[in-house]
Amino acid sequence: MKNTWRDKLYQYRLLIIIVCICLIGGCGYAFYNSFKNKEDSYVTHVSNGDKAIVKTADITVTKDDIYNYLLDNDGSNMTLNTAINYVADKEITDQDAINSKVGELKNQYLQYAGTSDLNTYATDAGYKDEDDFIKQVITPNAKLQLLQEKYVDKNFKSLVKQYKVKYIKYFTVDTESQALKIIKDITDETSFTTYFDENSGTDAGMVTKKSSDLDSKIVKKLDKFTKDGIYAKAIKTSESKYAVVWVYNTDKSNLKDEIKKGLTSLSDFTTKCETYYLRKYNFDVYEPSIKKAIKKTSKNYFE
Repeated sequence: MKNTWRDKLYQYRLLIIIVCICLIGGCGYAFYNSFKNKEDSYVTHVSNGDKAIVKTADITVTKDDIYNYLLDNDGSNMTLNTAINYVADKEITDQDAINSKVGELKNQYLQYAGTSDLNTYATDAGYKDEDDFIKQVITPNAKLQLLQEKYVDKNFKSLVKQYKVKYIKYFTVDTESQALKIIKDITDETSFTTYFDENSGTDAGMVTKKSSDLDSKIVKKLDKFTKDGIYAKAIKTSESKYAVVWVYNTDKSNLKDEIKKGLTSLSDFTTKCETYYLRKYNFDVYEPSIKKAIKKTSKNYFE
């Protein structure tokens, strides 16, 4: 019964497509039905929406009832996910890359579940079998990850600049005069390392303007770190210490994979990537209440 009901819900989930139009070469799918303009009513409907799906002596459930229930409870997420998956299907077509990413994610699921039996994991989660789980969950997620990676590849230089990607090591001392003296004494990385070790320094590695574990006063100076070596000024931290900073890897041409991984893990990156591709495909939603809900996630999704 669980799988039968789940399959039924999946069929109705596809009806969300009628809410969302992704225009590609003028092609799209929508049923548009205008009637009384009420804030609590939907303007989109299922074909033959008044047809009864369940009928008892006291209760009648129609196709529109199911459709409205889905819109009420998860309409914005389902609409957005349908659109994003549609875009991913169009953009990500390299089957070898998809298969590789699917294998990677499959291993992650197995590791997370602490098992080597994906089929049991899948059926316990309500899917028919391993293949059903791979088709409905792993493959779409693989394509979404590849879509994000493609976005970084296409916009690498601008994203590095926007997020202020830098590589730094630093340590702090108590006074500005002490920091300035050390900066003057440092002539190369070896001399920096001596002071770094003496003061229990931190190799922060890749940092960005979103790095929450980096002192905010150092984050504000990221634009200044333009060449490898010692930064010429002491930075007063939020704890009233003085940071001595060593900058490295300003040439990022050989670090694309590492930076790609770092950028795609940032909290706002998914929204930025989705915005780019949804706008590319002229994403719009013709159900006002659903569009309003999606705008709460990001108003930039729409032109």
